[in-house]
Amino acid sequence: MATKTRKKDKNNIIIIVSVCIILAVVTIILIIGSTTPKSITRTLKKQTEANIKFDNKKINVYLFYGDGCPHCEELINFLDNLPEKYDEYFDLYTMEVWYNENNSKLMENLVGELGKEVEGVPCLIVGDQVFFGYSETIGKEIKNAIKEQYLLVDKYDVYKKYK
Repeated sequence: MATKTRKKDKNNIIIIVSVCIILAVVTIILIIGSTTPKSITRTLKKQTEANIKFDNKKINVYLFYGDGCPHCEELINFLDNLPEKYDEYFDLYTMEVWYNENNSKLMENLVGELGKEVEGVPCLIVGDQVFFGYSETIGKEIKNAIKEQYLLVDKYDVYKKYK
């Protein structure tokens, strides 16, 4: 009888230790997973025309925004939450226009080059498409425009045409 009790106690200890090890491993995986940063975070940077570069493998996306504009923040949050695969598709250039006259003029010129007039901020240019403001519907259109423009053999860049 004592042997059965010892064997049962031994089995219970093995089960308890196994459960503790599994819990420890799961905890470590959760901690490591939650602290791993995205490879690229898209943020509103105060860039200018001088920052624009070209990469034959990517498209350039131009975001003109106003410092403190809540709709601009919504748009950048949308862009920031795009899957990481989009980092292979485009480079984002963010230019503040309320306090930077040169950026404001560039926005007017690029939008004009596309045959449109500026309607406000945010103003996002993807290839030959211009998006003003932000909503979920516009977000879907932006995703489609980025994919479509990226897949083109002859990628259109309004800034190259403008210059």
